[in-house]
Amino acid sequence: MKNTFLYTTMILVIAEGSLWAGQTPGPAATGQGDAGIINKAQESTVLVITGNGSGKVEGVTVGAIVRQDGIVLTAYRPLKGAEEVQVRLRDGEVYDQVEMIGFDERRDVAALHFTASGLSFLPGGTLEQASPGDKIHVLNVEGPTAWSIADGVLGPVRLADEILEAGHGYRVIQFMAELRPGARGGALIDSRGQLLGIITGSPNSVAGQFAVPVESVGGLAAQGLRVAFGVGRNLVLPATIPSQTRLSEDQPSSKCALATARSVRVMSKTTFLISFLLEQELMNNRGFRNLGINVLDGDRASDLLMVVDRPVFTYDFTYSLSDGRSGSVIGTGKVTAIDGAHAAPGIAKLFVQDVEQARTRQEAQPN
Repeated sequence: MKNTFLYTTMILVIAEGSLWAGQTPGPAATGQGDAGIINKAQESTVLVITGNGSGKVEGVTVGAIVRQDGIVLTAYRPLKGAEEVQVRLRDGEVYDQVEMIGFDERRDVAALHFTASGLSFLPGGTLEQASPGDKIHVLNVEGPTAWSIADGVLGPVRLADEILEAGHGYRVIQFMAELRPGARGGALIDSRGQLLGIITGSPNSVAGQFAVPVESVGGLAAQGLRVAFGVGRNLVLPATIPSQTRLSEDQPSSKCALATARSVRVMSKTTFLISFLLEQELMNNRGFRNLGINVLDGDRASDLLMVVDRPVFTYDFTYSLSDGRSGSVIGTGKVTAIDGAHAAPGIAKLFVQDVEQARTRQEAQPN
C-alpha cells in the first residue's frame, strides 16, 4: 500500500565524498551581507513534486540546492512510497527524472539526484563554527513559486532521546524561529549563509523545532543506492501547495493571533531570569498596558506563550512567541544583557513592538 504525503517539505542538495569539495565559494567566503545571503538562499531553492504513478500530485517538497550537480538531501518520509517525482527550479526549469541514492530512516533524511550542472547552492557549515545564541535563517514555504527567509536564534545541540517524540540515537540542533508548516525538510543556515542542518522537526509537533546536522548525513550521497522514481512528466503543480497541518477555518493565522491576542503567559527556561521579573516588567510598560493584554500566571491557557532562555556561555537572552491554540512559533527575539534584571525591560519593549506591528498590518489589510 502506497503512502500518501500531503505536506510540504524543504530539500537540500549535496555531493559524493567531501560534500562541497571543489565547489565555488559561497556567500560566507565572498563576504556578502544579509541581503546577499538571503538572495543566495532564495536562488538556491527547488520544488520537488511527488505523484502516485497516474500523474496525480500527492505532495510537494520545497528546498535549497547546496551542490552544483543536483545531489539533494531532504526529509525522507515525504518521499517514501512516491511513484513519480519531478524537480522544479526557481527559474522555472523542470527535471522529470529523479532517483534516490541514499536514505537514513532514523534521522528522516534522504539523498536524491537529478541531472544538472552549474546550479546555485548553499555552502556547507559545521557545528564547530556555531554557538547557541547565534543568529540563524530558515527557509519557509510561502507558495508554489516563492519562498521566504525567517530569522531566528540557534539553540543547543542535544540527543534526540532528550526531546519528547523526536526519536533516538542521533544528534539534533534546536533553534527558535518562525516556521511555516512546510518548513520540514528545509535548510537551517547560519548568519554567514552556510548550511548547518536539515529541518525535520515540525512547528506544531510535540518535539518542536530541530534540525539534523548536515555533517551527520553527508555520507548518504555515497551510499550506493540507485532507485529511480517514475518519470514525473505529467505532474502539474497545484495552485496551492498542500501542507502537513492546516489551520481550521475558525482558527486564526499566526499573524492574526499576534494581532488579536488578549493574554500572554511567560515561561523561563533559565535561572538567570525568573518569569515573575519579566511579568512585572511587562505590566509596568506603558505601551504594554495600552495593548490591553493580560499577563496570566501558572498553567492557565493564554493566547500567547513567551518562552525565555539564555544559551550557555553567552549573555544573550532569547525568547520565542507561540500561538496558544496551534503551538506555532510566531516570533522570536534576542536581548543581550549582563543579567535578567537588565534583559527584562528590553524583552518587554520588543514584545510591545511585535504586537503593535502585527496590529498595524492587520488594520491596513482590506476587508
